[in-house]
Amino acid sequence: MYLPLQKAILQAGAHPIFEYLPDDVAKHFYQQATDEQITFYPHHLLHGKVKQMTHVISIIAENDKHELRDVDPKKLSARVQSRRPYVEKRHQKENEGKMSWTLALYGTPAMAAEANMPIEEYREEIIKACYLDSENPIATRQKTNSEIDIIKKKLDALKIQSLYMT
Repeated sequence: MYLPLQKAILQAGAHPIFEYLPDDVAKHFYQQATDEQITFYPHHLLHGKVKQMTHVISIIAENDKHELRDVDPKKLSARVQSRRPYVEKRHQKENEGKMSWTLALYGTPAMAAEANMPIEEYREEIIKACYLDSENPIATRQKTNSEIDIIKKKLDALKIQSLYMT
């Protein structure tokens, strides 16, 4: 998938900047890094990246959905917190209409096994969930987004003090 994606991006005249993280890279990082390394924030790199990006494509294709199960949750949280300014800058640029993003799910055997499904069936579910079986997936997704926004506004307007769920 990696090379065809790169080819499509290049043929579209865009400038791809890839970040490929194979299995075990994250786990190894958290096992080896010091607290200072975990929270290090490369300001110039990340803010420069946001300044130049106009579209982000993220592909989830996990081969070990539990790779980080043995990592201290405090380390994971510290890393996320240290990247908050980067995420905020990305959100700001997106809200200004200067950047868009795409999240893709590429079903792997491990992901299918986690869902207790054969890989072919799991991939069919991804196709349905992303409306790729629709005649116009983008229009279908936009319609769904509009419906979600209507529901969100109604829920936001409720004067709820607390919820109890069982």
